[in-house]
Amino acid sequence: MDWSIVSKILLPEFIVVFSIILTILLSLFEKTKKYVSAVATVALAIASFVASQTGIGGDVTKILNSAFISDTLCIYLRVLIYGVAALIAMASKKYLDNYESPAEYYPIFLSATLGAGFLAGVNDFLTLFIGLETLGLSAILLASYARKEKKSNESALKYLLTAASATSLLLLAMSFIYGVTASTNFALVASRVAQLQSIGVLSDKLEILIAALLVAAIGFKLAAAPFHNWSPDVYYGAPTTTTLFLSVVSKIAGFAVAIRVFGTVFHNEFLLPLLAAIAVISIVVGNFVGIIQVISRGSIKKLLAYSSIAQSGYLLVALTSLRLESVSSLLLYITIYALMNTAAFACVIHFERETGSDNIFDMAGLLQKKPMMAIVFVIALFNLAGLPFIPAGFIAKFFLFATAFSSGITYAPYLVIIALIGSVVALFYYLYVAKLVIVDAPSHKLQSIPDEGPAFDFTKLTAVLSTALLVIFSVWGMDFLQGMTEMAIYRIGV
Repeated sequence: MDWSIVSKILLPEFIVVFSIILTILLSLFEKTKKYVSAVATVALAIASFVASQTGIGGDVTKILNSAFISDTLCIYLRVLIYGVAALIAMASKKYLDNYESPAEYYPIFLSATLGAGFLAGVNDFLTLFIGLETLGLSAILLASYARKEKKSNESALKYLLTAASATSLLLLAMSFIYGVTASTNFALVASRVAQLQSIGVLSDKLEILIAALLVAAIGFKLAAAPFHNWSPDVYYGAPTTTTLFLSVVSKIAGFAVAIRVFGTVFHNEFLLPLLAAIAVISIVVGNFVGIIQVISRGSIKKLLAYSSIAQSGYLLVALTSLRLESVSSLLLYITIYALMNTAAFACVIHFERETGSDNIFDMAGLLQKKPMMAIVFVIALFNLAGLPFIPAGFIAKFFLFATAFSSGITYAPYLVIIALIGSVVALFYYLYVAKLVIVDAPSHKLQSIPDEGPAFDFTKLTAVLSTALLVIFSVWGMDFLQGMTEMAIYRIGV
């Protein structure tokens, strides 16, 4: 094993590991605790930049006995994961001051991000399991971080129990795969499954069972219906910075795994209809229950949770064809989704910190009290809705549906029609919240806080940076971003 190549490819992970150790040490002393957030943010930003430089001559490179693969997809996803995580770490600084021992949050946060980044290049079911557990167990700790609040403890318990169920399903699928192929390496599994299929000795029932187990386990990570029951309660009960992490970084990692496993390792005639069914259920459940959240005057965090479920459904529409163009459009959309969801949640974090509330109707009149945050929030909502105003979300969704429609799959046009209907239904709750924010008089909660002042705020900076990137991609950079996503799928290896 050439350790110089290993150290070059895994340098972003080494940076994150070093930052975990450093933040733990800094959190031990009262005088250095205030630097922990800055160290985490800078380390993740550096890791994102370094990840963009990890290609070895543009080739597909396998390391750690082929357990990890560095290809264009891995590089792109790691840049995205670490970059978005840096924004989340920056948005967390002032918000976490309301909790006990805020400095201790960041080592756990960095550990979860490390697991997500590692999943971008897994090439073996064993390393897949290690990456998922690193991400999952750390995320459970993040969800329970407000340990003096009942809803945080409840959300962490629900997350733990459902995560344990999903892990058991994954391990069961892995045991069947190993029993059939005598390997856990993705390349060997793919070739041996294809060989067994070609000579007709692989049972259809076993293939259906393995596909169902894998879809259920990965569907949990994607918060796709009907494996979504954990997400609304966890999103609601967890600290809002954790909710943002789960809705963006964890989802990117989940789709990284889905692309690897379903696209290059294990796919058959039973898998695609199963993914299509889950896409439809996710779109229907996410959008219609989202409307109920508005009607019942619920939590904005729960509303964004159901929005996230619907967004998973849209992304699964692209995944159902497993064509390179569809995967490229999926990467394009999930990149824009990461920015618009980060902007939206940064506004929610700021609002919750100022008012102590996350109720949808308490945000009424935000424009009059906090105009900058209101504008950023509305731009994020319009992009999530797919409206052609600051049209990054609209363009990305158009490419997502267009590539799915032209995939040649028999049921693809019907899937796209359902997704379009779901997008129209979603307009109700996105535009209703935007109307509350812009048109209505300030709520009682907002009336009790001062108007927007000039004070510097990292949460505001996160919201503005995310929105600025959306504007840049909308006006000048969409061709560049589309080119990057096409390059990302150009040399996918197994």
